[in-house]
Amino acid sequence: MELQSVIKARFNEIYQKVAGYKDLFPQKTKLRLELPIENGNGRYVFDLKEHPVNHVSTFGLNRNDVLVPNAVGILISIGHTVNGTYVEKLYPYAPKNDGVAPSIFPVGFKTDDIDNLYNGNVQWLVGTTQAWEAYPMEDFLKIPRQQGAFVLDSQDAAVQECIQPEFHIEDCLTLLMPKYYIAGTQDHKITVNFDAAGLTFPLSDNNYTAKLVLYMDAFLIKNGTQLFNSSADGPFKEASGAWS
Repeated sequence: MELQSVIKARFNEIYQKVAGYKDLFPQKTKLRLELPIENGNGRYVFDLKEHPVNHVSTFGLNRNDVLVPNAVGILISIGHTVNGTYVEKLYPYAPKNDGVAPSIFPVGFKTDDIDNLYNGNVQWLVGTTQAWEAYPMEDFLKIPRQQGAFVLDSQDAAVQECIQPEFHIEDCLTLLMPKYYIAGTQDHKITVNFDAAGLTFPLSDNNYTAKLVLYMDAFLIKNGTQLFNSSADGPFKEASGAWS
C-alpha cells in the first residue's frame, strides 16, 4: 500500500509537470535489463540506453524519452528454452538446489557462492556524476514469508507440500526515496559489484541459465526531453537526473 501511494503521488506530480504540453503523456512502464551470471565475475554493468533489449520482455531507455522510476530491484532469473522460446522465472533471492538435499525449487544454484552477491554494492553513474556511490546490495534481498516446505511420509522420507513461493513483483522491489528522472539525453550506467574471485555459480540443471536482472517500475514520458516553441522551454529541460 505504501508503494502504491508513492506511485500515485508521483504520477500526479508528473501529470502536473507536463500539463500544457499536449503531446506528452505519462504512462506506466518498466525498465528491464539482464546479463548472464558468469563464474568468477563480480561486476555487471547495465547501460540504460545502449543495453540490448527485445522490447517484449526487456526494455531500455530511448534518447528522447524520460523515465521516472518509483522502485528498483536487482533480481535473479533462471530460465531455459521451451519449444524455441526462452522462458524464465524471476527471484528476489538466490534459489538453491544442490541435487542431493530436498529442495522446493526444481532448478537452483548448487552452492552458496551466489550469496556473496548480497554482500556487494550498486553504483549509479549519471554522465560522470555518481548518483549512487555504493548502494548496499542487502537492500535488494527480498525473501517472501510464505516458503515451500516438506513433510515426512510414513517411511520418514521428505515429501514436498507442493507449495511454491508466491509474491507480486512489487514485493521484489525497493522504493526509491528520492525523486529521480532518467533523461535519455544523458548517459546512465548502473553497476553491480561484489567479490566473486574464485567463486562459481553452477545450476542444478545444465539446460538452464542464470541471469542478473535490473528492474525498475516507472513512468515513461515519450519525447519528454524535447524542447518546445523553438526555445529552451520543456518540462524536463534541465535533465539533471533529480528533481529540484
